[in-house]
Amino acid sequence: MEESKYFEKIKEYRLLAKKQLGQNFLVDPKAAKAAVDALGIKVGDRVLEIGPGAGSLSYFLALSQGNCDLIDVDDGFVAKLQNDFRAFPNVHPRLENALKCDFSNYDLVIGNLPYYITSALLERFLLEGAKARKAVFMVQKEVYDRLKAVKGEDAGPLNALLSYRYSMKKLFNVPAASFVPPPNVTSTVFSLELKEGGDLATAKRLYALAKGLYMHRRKHIFNNLTSYIGDGARAEKALEESGLLKNARPEELSLNELLRLLSSLQ
Repeated sequence: MEESKYFEKIKEYRLLAKKQLGQNFLVDPKAAKAAVDALGIKVGDRVLEIGPGAGSLSYFLALSQGNCDLIDVDDGFVAKLQNDFRAFPNVHPRLENALKCDFSNYDLVIGNLPYYITSALLERFLLEGAKARKAVFMVQKEVYDRLKAVKGEDAGPLNALLSYRYSMKKLFNVPAASFVPPPNVTSTVFSLELKEGGDLATAKRLYALAKGLYMHRRKHIFNNLTSYIGDGARAEKALEESGLLKNARPEELSLNELLRLLSSLQ
């Protein structure tokens, strides 16, 4: 399966792209290879690709030594990939919704994430991906810029969860011209490296607390915390023990401050 011919064939699928599924097919093999190479696939790794579409990333996954599952909600492209990679026993395209996928057994995850479900997919991955040591995702550049926020107006519960579980690193941008049909935005490819010392149980409690604190962004953390736990006296005591001001805003809190507060509530 020659690389240049494979990617030329992908260009022919631009008229089949479904806007409602956020389909824009990557036709730059250098960008696709760089994204897959960034995973650092080892022999026997279980790899999940989310939304392979016409198979840009899948092509290089097939050439790896990983055991690769490709899941998509478009049955037409699943059939295409099954045909493309029929000679590759390490590649398993199947019809499945990533929002219902079990992430727990995968070592590595990769995908060009559709804009309309990016947050939901990341949430599921971060809360369910028990053993994934690394992920490489492609998103709209503006989405990446929001995700990397630690504090400020772009920060939120998902940022806290991501920061607790993974180290985030920008790899490269991909221009609109690298896709068919071309989107109206630049995309960013970034990696997530699993941090040591974290655990899923704490991650889930932290995420629940962060969502409670961000319940009403304009309110002080004392008010939101009181509403979340239903006990004003306990909320005041926990904030005091954590060294946090009652009139602080949720977007002013660092990850360490959130973890201190979480500990005070136990």
